Amino acid sequence: MSDNVFISYSSKDAKIVKKIIQKLTDEGIAYWKAPEMIPAGSNYAREIPRAIESCKVFVLMISESSQESIWVEKEIDCAINARKTIVPLNLTGVPMCEMFRFYLNNVQTIDYSQDERYAMQQFIERLKALAGREEVADASNEAAQTGLQEERQKAYSNSLSAAVNRMELPKGRRLSSGKTETVFAPVSADRNNALNLNQIPVNCEYCGGQLKQIARGIYACVDCGEEAYDSYQKVRNYLNSEGPRSVTQIMRATGVPRATIEYFLKDERLEIPMGDSARIICSGCGALIRTGVLCEKCKAKGTKKQEKIKLGDDKYRFLKRD
Repeated sequence: MSDNVFISYSSKDAKIVKKIIQKLTDEGIAYWKAPEMIPAGSNYAREIPRAIESCKVFVLMISESSQESIWVEKEIDCAINARKTIVPLNLTGVPMCEMFRFYLNNVQTIDYSQDERYAMQQFIERLKALAGREEVADASNEAAQTGLQEERQKAYSNSLSAAVNRMELPKGRRLSSGKTETVFAPVSADRNNALNLNQIPVNCEYCGGQLKQIARGIYACVDCGEEAYDSYQKVRNYLNSEGPRSVTQIMRATGVPRATIEYFLKDERLEIPMGDSARIICSGCGALIRTGVLCEKCKAKGTKKQEKIKLGDDKYRFLKRD
């Protein structure tokens, strides 16, 4: 099941929302939720409308806090304009305010506050039913793709499990701090993009247990429930928390190597903020750009050749000057 559920909630309800999302993950229902799924260097105003536009079901977590949140109100308005199916889940049993009643007129609300187990059963069944209708259309579209595209997609989705099955990975050593050394899954050498350097953890640093992927770049231990992150998610979490930082600062805080961070920038997974004077030189025409290796004009021309740019410390600045 693709990332078809957008979660709209107040950050003040994060604890109960996390509990509900864990149940969705256990049922194989993928989701999109801010802030952890907003790319580093981007912002809420850009990514949230995109996520709502591409989702299949819009889940609204109702509480006292969400009814007072300006962001939740904007997200509902965006979902209605995009004609998305809204599934409201009332977390606390609070009566809906006039604005919510206006938006959710004739929409059946599930009350989570009275009987959590029954409410989750209803909630999951409704999500699966709604997503199922959409996936019939998706399946017909996927059938029209070429065999090569299907093989690539299958190889990508199974890369982690295949690597683990093929190799006997070393067990993480017990560190003096009491944690377990993290072991990373091997990545195919022919993937010459940012993912080639993106390390994926396979064991829990707290108990050494096996990790299960619960979202893009996010993994949870099947034994103790602690979360772990791949290299890109570590960088994104750090920038979301601390704001623009230099490569050196990112390296020290996350342990992610400089080469990996530079690849994320060249792969357009990270970008230099608008207000920063630092820029990258387009390898096609020499124009100044904030991410990638080609400017928009060169991309539009269909330029195939992308020269490898050596980004020396004397020229390259990332997000904020070292």
